Amino acid sequence: MPGRGGRFLSVAIIALSLISAMADVGSPEMSKFCNRPGFPGIPGIPGPPGPVGARGPPGFPGLSGFPGAPGDIAKCSSPKPAFAVKFRDLLPGPSQPIIFKEALLNHQDHFNLTTGVFTCTNPGVYHFGLDIDLFRQVVKLGLMKNGVEVLEKEARAEDHNRHVSGSVILKLLMGDRIWLESKLDTTDTEKGLVQSVFYGHLLYENEEE
Repeated sequence: MPGRGGRFLSVAIIALSLISAMADVGSPEMSKFCNRPGFPGIPGIPGPPGPVGARGPPGFPGLSGFPGAPGDIAKCSSPKPAFAVKFRDLLPGPSQPIIFKEALLNHQDHFNLTTGVFTCTNPGVYHFGLDIDLFRQVVKLGLMKNGVEVLEKEARAEDHNRHVSGSVILKLLMGDRIWLESKLDTTDTEKGLVQSVFYGHLLYENEEE
């Protein structure tokens, strides 16, 4: 059984070992080894989204784009000739133009109210027509083109009102003349007043002329 001296020596050895171990742990090399991070852990479940933040200020304007290609240039045509004239009087004698005293429409003034003649200055296809109202009268009108009858309307109304109308489509050249004239003799034209509207307008021009 060891004596007191042996036990004292054993205790001293153990104390020195603990001091040495603590000194090793506190050394820079050991601290560096002990502070080394371990492997990352498993990510946790994502939390719910936060509330929507306030709207930010508008950004700066972007750069201007390149100019587009020029569009097609439309051909602008002048307004088309058109007229509508009214007559309410005794018919003139045969073979002479009816003079219309009231112009409802006379665009570009191609219808001459003094002579009762329409003169073509825009060659093309035209539409002409007439409307006649009569009572206890006889009427016979001819639509003339350069002195040649192209349309004739005849009507008789003894004890009632009657309405007669007619129209024609004509191709006109520069300088062609259109008018309306009575085809009755002088005796028949003196029977009473006749109300008539004579009209015409350009449908389309002749592009090739």
